[in-house]
Amino acid sequence: MEHTFHNVKLTAPEVGSMWMQYISDSLSKCVLRHFIYHVKDEAIEKVLRYVLSLSETHLEKIKEFFTKEELPIPIGFTDEDVLVGAPPLFTDTFMIVYIHTMSIHGLTRYAGAIGTCVREDVRKYFIQCSAETTELYDHATDVVLNKGIISKPPTMTNKHTVDYVTKQSFLTGWFGDRRPINSIEIGGTYINMHKNVVKVVLELGFRQVTQLKEVEQFMTRAEKLCKKHIDVLSKMLTDDNLHAPKSYEEEVTDSSVAPFSEKLMMYHITSLLSATIGYYGEALSMCQRRDLSGSYVKMITEIGLLAEDGAQLLIDYGWLEQPPGAPDRNKLKNVK
Repeated sequence: MEHTFHNVKLTAPEVGSMWMQYISDSLSKCVLRHFIYHVKDEAIEKVLRYVLSLSETHLEKIKEFFTKEELPIPIGFTDEDVLVGAPPLFTDTFMIVYIHTMSIHGLTRYAGAIGTCVREDVRKYFIQCSAETTELYDHATDVVLNKGIISKPPTMTNKHTVDYVTKQSFLTGWFGDRRPINSIEIGGTYINMHKNVVKVVLELGFRQVTQLKEVEQFMTRAEKLCKKHIDVLSKMLTDDNLHAPKSYEEEVTDSSVAPFSEKLMMYHITSLLSATIGYYGEALSMCQRRDLSGSYVKMITEIGLLAEDGAQLLIDYGWLEQPPGAPDRNKLKNVK
């Protein structure tokens, strides 16, 4: 049976998910065009071109959805936000690490979108996006592992037995004896640390090429806070003799020419900081040791304040595009 959707309006979450995807993919398209212009490694270039094709397809599909619904197409990021031929700011190594990490962000976003979509064509669209991003993650992971670019998460060499928690001390951590970090906590700690490592490289690179003092100051603050959080997360692992992810700060070149607009650089970091709140929150919900939970609560507060300052700077410069919202009934009431 053929389904038609012309009489079924998009729900607010469906509009919101596609709006956010349009902004993200328009940003991704700018970054990827610059990366592809400079990449030398064939395997990495193949992955980059695949991601670019996905971003371009997504942008066209969302335009189609919005046009049929008579919704305005977001501005997002355009050719004005990238200087494709500018000297490379990052090495090939960081390019593939960046794509690998962004694919993880994409999987999280698409899973959330699928869970809030009810119209069949929109559901199928985001399910397809999720499948494509899963394939991307698989390809990117193969490349970074085969080239020895990233370190694998820690393994545990001790023998495991099936057992139940019998003592309340399982939850302690501030004082006295505490148990070693468990596998669930390791997972949350490691992935959050890896994402911070990637974010620090972006902040370092953007700070190096920005021409605006306020943006430079913000990037410096963000870099310092992320490094502080890396130290906190690293200690969670190294206290139990587990290794932390490797860093990539040496993958920033010595270029002083900005390949991206100030708007793009500020939005990219601010959106990643905001996303970090959710990732910290997820790790917090899985913690069963009070000291680890306390650290995540503190980090969420710190990153939230910084993300708010980033949003304020975007607003001050007129760079923050407003998503579609519910009608303001008070304003409508006053319209004569």
